[in-house]
Amino acid sequence: MQGVFRDMGHSSSPAMKRTSSWRRWLSRLLLLVAALVVLAGVCALVIRFAPPWLVSTNGLTGTARLTELSRVRVGLIVIILGAIAGAVAIYVLRSSTNERREENRERILIERFMRAVDQLGHAAMDVRLGGIYSLERLAREAPEDHPPIMEILAAYVREHAPVGARAGGRAGNGARPGAGAAAGGQGDARPRPATDVQAALTVVGRREMAYDTDAPIALSHTALAGATMTGAHLERALLSGANLEGADLFKAHLSAADLEGANLRGAGLLLANLHDTVLWGANLEGARLYGANLEGAALKGANLKNAGLTGANLKDAGLHGAALSGADLTGGNLEGAGLEGANLEGTNLQGANLRGAVLLNALYDEATIWPDGFDVTAQGAVRRAWPTEPAPWPRASGEAARRPAVGWPHEARATPETVPEAPVEWPQPPAPAWPQDSEEVPQRQELWPPAPPQAPPAPLTFGATRHAPAEEPAPVESAAAAESEPAAESEPALESAPAPESAPAAEDASAAGHAEPAQPETEVPPPAWASQTPHHSGGGDRERTNSE
Repeated sequence: MQGVFRDMGHSSSPAMKRTSSWRRWLSRLLLLVAALVVLAGVCALVIRFAPPWLVSTNGLTGTARLTELSRVRVGLIVIILGAIAGAVAIYVLRSSTNERREENRERILIERFMRAVDQLGHAAMDVRLGGIYSLERLAREAPEDHPPIMEILAAYVREHAPVGARAGGRAGNGARPGAGAAAGGQGDARPRPATDVQAALTVVGRREMAYDTDAPIALSHTALAGATMTGAHLERALLSGANLEGADLFKAHLSAADLEGANLRGAGLLLANLHDTVLWGANLEGARLYGANLEGAALKGANLKNAGLTGANLKDAGLHGAALSGADLTGGNLEGAGLEGANLEGTNLQGANLRGAVLLNALYDEATIWPDGFDVTAQGAVRRAWPTEPAPWPRASGEAARRPAVGWPHEARATPETVPEAPVEWPQPPAPAWPQDSEEVPQRQELWPPAPPQAPPAPLTFGATRHAPAEEPAPVESAAAAESEPAAESEPALESAPAPESAPAAEDASAAGHAEPAQPETEVPPPAWASQTPHHSGGGDRERTNSE
């Protein structure tokens, strides 16, 4: 539908031009008729009263005198009619010449306009730039075409730099991430608009306000991050939702512009004119507004955190609910400003003019710097009192007193909430399947009452029997049974296997003082329920006990 309306607009342009041409012709015809009437009256007066002054009739009779006067009048009429005819011929000739010249000019301008518009859609960057600057020249040469040319360039920016596009413009439009990106990442790496988009913005910013109409420049929801618009004339421009992060708007003219919801984070607005500008919900975090004129600006809910507003004029500005934490308003003019519910935590207001400012429910803290002699409590501002975090040791000590002390100190939980309610059992090492499988030799437990001392074994002599009495290993067996007692408690299912017949022989060999311990003749396989290392004969246990 937009294309249909656009075609209708283009088709109606020649008709409008023909209507204006006919009006010009009609006005010229009426002017010519009026001139002829005036000239006819003058000629009549000349013809009637001029002959007696032009010819002498002294000595002539009545008939001769009338004949002489008539001859003079006829000569005057001829002269006057010739002069009128010459004047009309010159006028018509000149008019036709001017008309042909105007038609030629119009035809040339139309051809140049169509050529420039065609160049805007070319794939090459240089051709598009030529079309943009050709339109600027046409706007200066034809003041009546200035407003539509500015609208065309604004539409070009909206089409080639929408907010949803990639930073720096769309692919194929000469997008560049920054001025120094091509030099190995050195230099400014901020996103910037494409070259053709920047050229169109520059042309729009240089527009002649005398030729402009009341129609605003529409640049809403455009991606103009990092754009350079120094001194741009954007009065009454529509920039709602536009991304102007890091843009250079030094001395820009933005009075009565619509910047609702715009992103101006880190933008340079030094000495900019923002008189009566709408900035509802705009993001001005870290923006530089030194000396800017924000008189009467609407900044409700705007984000001005860490913004530089030194010397700014905020007279009668609406800052309801604005975030000004960390902002620098040194020497600013806030006379009559509305700061209801604003966040002034850490704001520097040294030397600011707060006469008539409304600070009801404004939030501040101990880091806020007020002007000398300013009574903030009388203005209804609220000071934030940050609660002190309680020390953790009283709570930990109370929890430790309420719960039983179990386990080792290094096994305590980090927080009281994670401490289990059930008591923690003492850690016990897993009991091996057989006593000899443990890596460490268990310490010998003393029996009570202690066993009586034993006499040293008698040395063996040749021919003597090698079997020891059955009563001698009784204490050793009781000691071995005591050693294996913890294992029996931890693993009740484990039972010691019966000692083979070779145990007395091994015990006699160890008592005889042989260098090597006696090895069992046969290897007893472990029970079916044992899954660990195989079990050796019990002679080894008795031998080790005797050696101890």
